[in-house]
Amino acid sequence: MTTKFLSPDAVGDQPLWIVFWIYGVLVSQVFFGAILYYYNVLETPLLGLLLAGFVIYTAWIMRSVWVNAGNVGTEIYGQLARYLTVAWALNAVLVSAFLFLGHLGVIERPF
Repeated sequence: MTTKFLSPDAVGDQPLWIVFWIYGVLVSQVFFGAILYYYNVLETPLLGLLLAGFVIYTAWIMRSVWVNAGNVGTEIYGQLARYLTVAWALNAVLVSAFLFLGHLGVIERPF
């Protein structure tokens, strides 16, 4: 990662649609779908690593959408992308935590 990306006033150079739809939606769904597909056959430590990786990837996507939100023709779309990505990130963290707790047997498994 570059220092520019970590700067609080960073501005990205990627088109927002690529960051949001390809990296944020498509790749996230494939990643999470694979975790769910193998949920019942994975050992708990490996599942924990995959869920942690998913949460880290989600944080990276949230930051990427945030810094690239200005790379769009209509400003409102950039703002909507930011808010939707923050909501997605909160949901991803909570769902990951509950899936892990279910795998540990602390709460009832969802499936």
